Amino acid sequence: MKKVLVLGAGRIAKPCISYLIDKSYEVYVADISKENIERCIDGNKNGHALVGDVLPNLARSIDDISPDIVICLLPQPCMAQAAKVCVDKGVDYVNPSYIKDEMRAMDGLAKEKGVTLLCELGLDPGIDHMSASKTIEEIHENNGKVLSFKSWCGALPALAANNNPLGYKLSWAPSSLVHASRRDARIVRDGKVILWPNGETYAHAGLIEVKGLGWFEEYANADSTPYVKTYNMPEVKEVYRGTLRFPGWCEMICKMQDLGLYDDRKRSFKGKTYADVTRELVGVGKEENLKEALRSFLELENCSFVMMKLEWLGLLDETTVPIEYGDMYDFVECLYKDKLGFASGEEDLSVMMHRYVVEYPDRRVVKTSTLIDYGSSDTDFSVAKLTGLPPAIGAQLILEGKINKKGVISPTMPEVYEPELEELKKLGIEFKETEEAID
Repeated sequence: MKKVLVLGAGRIAKPCISYLIDKSYEVYVADISKENIERCIDGNKNGHALVGDVLPNLARSIDDISPDIVICLLPQPCMAQAAKVCVDKGVDYVNPSYIKDEMRAMDGLAKEKGVTLLCELGLDPGIDHMSASKTIEEIHENNGKVLSFKSWCGALPALAANNNPLGYKLSWAPSSLVHASRRDARIVRDGKVILWPNGETYAHAGLIEVKGLGWFEEYANADSTPYVKTYNMPEVKEVYRGTLRFPGWCEMICKMQDLGLYDDRKRSFKGKTYADVTRELVGVGKEENLKEALRSFLELENCSFVMMKLEWLGLLDETTVPIEYGDMYDFVECLYKDKLGFASGEEDLSVMMHRYVVEYPDRRVVKTSTLIDYGSSDTDFSVAKLTGLPPAIGAQLILEGKINKKGVISPTMPEVYEPELEELKKLGIEFKETEEAID
C-alpha cells in the first residue's frame, strides 16, 4: 500500500485526506494540532497522526515513514522549504499554492534528482488554470484567436447565509484575506500593462453578473500579466484576473486603507480596546464622540453604509483587543475572526467564471465557462473541497504513473488538466459553458 504524507491539517485538509483514504492509501497527517488531525482522519485505520511542528521534523518524518509522495497544505511561505526537503530526499511533492521564485529555482535540481514538484493545484490557482488551459487549447485547435481573457473567482457565503452587513464570511484563512487588502494588481488592457499598486485595485471595482446568481462586485487580483505566456495567448490584447464579492466590499476596504488599518509596523495593543485603537488612528481623546470623529476623518455621510459596516465590525467597541502585540493586519484579523464566522448549517459558495472574446476566421464569439459550487459549515466548505481535492487527485496521478514530467510543473499541461478535470467532474465539480455570437 502506497504512503502519502500530508503536511498541515487546516481548513482545506479534510477533503484532501478523505479522498486519499478512500482510495486506500496509507495517509500520514502532520500538524501541530492533534485535534485538527483527528478531525481530518475521522477515525479511519488508514490515517495516522504525526503531532508536532511540521517543517523542522520533515526530513526525519520522511526517513521514518518513507512516503511515496508529500502533499504540502501549509501556509504559502512554508511551501518552498518543504519542497526543498522533498528534493533532497528524492520524494515527489504537490501543493496548491503559486509558484514563487524560490520554488521555480528548484527546477533544475528536481530534474536531476528525478523529482516532480507539482504546484498551483488548488482552486485559484489550480482549477482556474486547468479550465482555462483546456478551453484556450481547444480555441487554437479550431483556428481561433483569444482577443480577451477575463477570469473571476470568489469564495463567499451562499445567498441564504449572506446575513451580515459586510456580505462576507470566513471559509478560508483570515490572514490571507486581510493581507490581500494591500496587494498589487496588474492587468493587460489594449495590449498595455496597467499597474494598481498597494491595494489601489479596490478603487477600480466594477459590477458583473453571474447568470443564475445575480450581480457581484469585482476587482483585479494580483498579477495577470504572466498568463499571456502561461496560457499560450500571444495574440491576446486584454487579460484580467479578478475577485468576486457582494457589492460594497471595495468601498469599505478603501476606507479601511485610509484609516490606516493595513499598517505593518509593530505596536502594542496591551490593555487597549478596539475603540482605543480607533481613537489613536483618528487622533481624538476619550472625551470626544468617536463615531462622529471617525465619520469626519473618513469624510463619510451620516447615512453612509461604510460607516454602518465599520461600526458593526467593532471599531467603536469598548472590548479589549485579544492580542498584546502585533501590526494592524493582526488587529483587523481579530475583528474578522470575531464577526465573520459561519453558523452551524450555513452554506458557503464558490464561484469561478472565465470569459473569452474569440475571433474565428468567420465569426466572433464570447465564450463563458462558469463553476458554481456549495459546501457546508457542518461538513466541508466548498472552498475546502475545491482547494483540497485537486492536490489529492494530482498525487494519485503521480503515484499511478500518469504524470511523469520532472521538475517544477503546473496544471496547464494536458497530462495534468485532462485527468484532473475528468475526476472533478465525477465528483460533481464542473464548468457550464455558453457561447454567444457578437458583431
